[in-house]
Amino acid sequence: MMELKIISPQEGGFIKEIRWNNEELKAEISEKMQEYKSLAFTAETIQDAKKDRAKLNKLRTAFEDECKKVKKQCMEPYEKFERQVKELTALIDEPIRLIDSQIKEVEEKCRNDKRKEIENLFRTIGFQPFVTLEKIWDEKWLNASVSMSRVEDQMKTCMYQIGNDVTTINNLPEFSFEAMEVYKKSLNLTTAIQEGQRLSEIQKRKAAYEEEQRRKAVDWMHWEARQNLQ
Repeated sequence: MMELKIISPQEGGFIKEIRWNNEELKAEISEKMQEYKSLAFTAETIQDAKKDRAKLNKLRTAFEDECKKVKKQCMEPYEKFERQVKELTALIDEPIRLIDSQIKEVEEKCRNDKRKEIENLFRTIGFQPFVTLEKIWDEKWLNASVSMSRVEDQMKTCMYQIGNDVTTINNLPEFSFEAMEVYKKSLNLTTAIQEGQRLSEIQKRKAAYEEEQRRKAVDWMHWEARQNLQ
């Protein structure tokens, strides 16, 4: 069993604290900083103020530089360790990619084989002529966890539902033809009825318009005939 073992330092051997004269410096600097709080610089002493500011900035930079130096010393062994680990994981990644590629190929072949099984099953169910596999397709059917018997059950349930929908549409007192034409494309009963009703209303308005135009044409012909007799 391959296992990463830390040889040095052992667990608990890492630096847990960086000891330095923190408290001593804090007390000394705090006392010194109190002096600056009571200072009031004027135009005559502005140069002194700039000198003091430069000294304080230099002191601050010195602390920050030392902090960076210590951080670098602490990080050096870790960064070396990290590089070494990345070299190992790079070696591991190559076979992982190869295995992953083969797994995908096998899974894709299984999905394609199952798709063919589903296509063959669809042809045996006895769907209405206007129903295609694409219209009822469920991508979950290709999952390995979904058995073919479950796919068959869902197909049959869908077929029975479509049969009920067709019966409902055929029993509509009006616009059943229009609704059926829409249903053949959408397989959605609500949409089919709503759209069928809309199309039917358009047909009614069209028929009423054409009848009005016909009536006007007849009235015009009668008017012309009367004019000719005068």
